[in-house]
Amino acid sequence: MKKEAWRREAASYPLSGEMPTRYTDMDVWQHMNNCALINLHGEAVHHALHTLFGPRAWRDGEPVVGYLASTTDFIAQAYYPDPLSWGARVVGIDERGLRIATALFQRGQCVSLHEALLAGWADGRPVALAPDQLSVLRAARIEGAERLHEGDCLRPGGTAPRLEHFRWQRPIALRFGDSDARRLPSDAWLGRCAEQMRIEFLTEIRGESRRARRGGMMIAHANLRWHRRDAPAAQWQMGCGIARLGERSVVVRGALFQDDTCVAECDSIMVFFDHATQRTATLDEADRAALEPWLLRAVPNALD
Repeated sequence: MKKEAWRREAASYPLSGEMPTRYTDMDVWQHMNNCALINLHGEAVHHALHTLFGPRAWRDGEPVVGYLASTTDFIAQAYYPDPLSWGARVVGIDERGLRIATALFQRGQCVSLHEALLAGWADGRPVALAPDQLSVLRAARIEGAERLHEGDCLRPGGTAPRLEHFRWQRPIALRFGDSDARRLPSDAWLGRCAEQMRIEFLTEIRGESRRARRGGMMIAHANLRWHRRDAPAAQWQMGCGIARLGERSVVVRGALFQDDTCVAECDSIMVFFDHATQRTATLDEADRAALEPWLLRAVPNALD
């Protein structure tokens, strides 16, 4: 996305507004946490949905229109307490669902880009949008809506992995606040879960010696993808590994499971970073030796 120049221009987004940053949005590096930025993109997406479907759609709409997948680029660091400006633009609809692009700006600079793929949700599974929802999109002249017909089926994207595909496995508890207003596991929870999973995984496999290293890692890109959205159990299982290992970056891939069923997947592109120079760095031999044994082989996924 970041190579598409229009996405970085505030004027490209017909819907816009401003959001405050919060002290609790910062992380230990004293800049805005990546999950906080993803959540603010989500807020911009819901503003776009309110504009299309009305202010009560999130409460009454059937099927529930919710995230199927999202892609986020982190371009620059954002800081508290300056507010963030947001822009949203509906970029089309296809057999997978409705696509909405958003961007966040601070002091006139684009700090993050996001695209959400939204679908209807019923009985825990993604489904096609209802006829009245399609009518709204046609009336708004959303690109692609005119090609869809009543009864069109949502085409599933890719094959979900199984827990046994991952050597690294850990449980993670779900809290009451991890469900959204429609009793589905929330998008905010998925972002936090992806973050916690990769931190636990990388901390464990890199060992305590990582603290003595000059460099670290920072997230540049995140992909999140739901497979099921049922009422959540008290505990899920996490599975994690390395999808790709480059000279300056690594793709950490994880999946979440409830009762042996994959409910979501996540990819995080982590860039190696030299804190002294504030620049990207090449992967050192100690990190390569720690990461290579965890490369995933022939694991099905819906992210590539």
